[in-house]
Amino acid sequence: MLPSLRIAHLFQSTNIKFSDSHAVQLHILYTIRGLQQRGHRVSLLALQKGRRVLYTEDLKAATSDQLLNCHFGELGVTGRLPFKLFESGIRRIQAASGLPYLGLFDSYRLYDASCRNLQGYDLIHERYNLLAIGGALASRRLGIPFVLETNADVIEQRVFRGTPDRGVRRLYAVWAARFCFNTAAKIICVSSELKDHLVRKWKIDASKLAVLPCAADVEMFGQAYDPAAVRRRLGLTTEAIAMWVGGFYPWHDLDLLVDSFQRVLERVPTARLILVGDGPTRPLVERKILAAGLQEAVLLTGSVDHEQVAELLSIADVAVAPSPSSFPGHGGTPLKLFEYMAAGKAIVATGMSQARAVIRDGYNGLIVEPEDVTAFANAILRVFNDPDQRERLSQNARQQAIAQFSWTRYAERLEQIYADVLAGQE
Repeated sequence: MLPSLRIAHLFQSTNIKFSDSHAVQLHILYTIRGLQQRGHRVSLLALQKGRRVLYTEDLKAATSDQLLNCHFGELGVTGRLPFKLFESGIRRIQAASGLPYLGLFDSYRLYDASCRNLQGYDLIHERYNLLAIGGALASRRLGIPFVLETNADVIEQRVFRGTPDRGVRRLYAVWAARFCFNTAAKIICVSSELKDHLVRKWKIDASKLAVLPCAADVEMFGQAYDPAAVRRRLGLTTEAIAMWVGGFYPWHDLDLLVDSFQRVLERVPTARLILVGDGPTRPLVERKILAAGLQEAVLLTGSVDHEQVAELLSIADVAVAPSPSSFPGHGGTPLKLFEYMAAGKAIVATGMSQARAVIRDGYNGLIVEPEDVTAFANAILRVFNDPDQRERLSQNARQQAIAQFSWTRYAERLEQIYADVLAGQE
């Protein structure tokens, strides 16, 4: 175990509220909590609306809706009135003229806050975001080792979403990514697939890359909830239930899921599909459900608190994770896979390499080839119709989550990455 370190965990985005239960926020908060529980002093440094920078070790305060009793970092030039007036003027000109947004003020504010508040820290850990260079700049200025966590090639991710960056913004985005990659002493990838992508496309030396998959709160997802009460609340009784949890984004193949479930209903007419979450593609999914006449069989809960996800999963007979085959540069292992496992659920997932790294077909879940509607439907039916197999898959998934994919194990692996980085600085 490492001696106690002072670690700054950075995230550069003004559109994030840590009271929201989205994957980004959960990953950051669980990472910090896990390290704090192992004796490290970890501060969250993150941009907030109102041109403030959250700077706190108190995660309870950081996750309150109004950021009550939360500390904000001291700012240098970016906190002074002349700079604020200059920034406001430039932003108005930018908005009126349609100039591309490059995040320069955001990067400089995070850099400014880091330089004012992070003296004496041992390490900077940043979750990478598009255009974000504040942490890398601060690392160079302060001489503090920089660990960059990347969960996707965010430039390719925007192309896949249909919002590609073009012109000056794309050139800057590419430069910013290279600057951060070059500055980092170590780059953490959430999957081997993403690691291979970064080596292939960005020409990063493989020795600079470390693979560290996501994890799950095995205690919360292992609680003994009352499934009957949850079913009553949702207007359900004894129906077989397939459940999906996540954000409605293009990299979750919900078209496949809806088409497959339509075939499931031909064999099990009383079955129900529950979709938990929200996101930009939800209207498309709702239209598809309506067009297929499935509105009575599919329940959309909308966004729910993280603890409610664990409770909802208690009624699922099968938890599903469909992904398309063509998503260049994503390479992430969905957080949902680990939470399904921690909840002790039989899983059906498409066989992208990130799922194959976690799910052993026939042992802790069933793997189906991407875009195969019939096979995905048949896998769900297998779990529905075979209680013994369902129980075996569920138990194995839960045991593996406890042994390998708890946030405690995640923090231990992260410590080893930090130890390697710090040893290399000596």
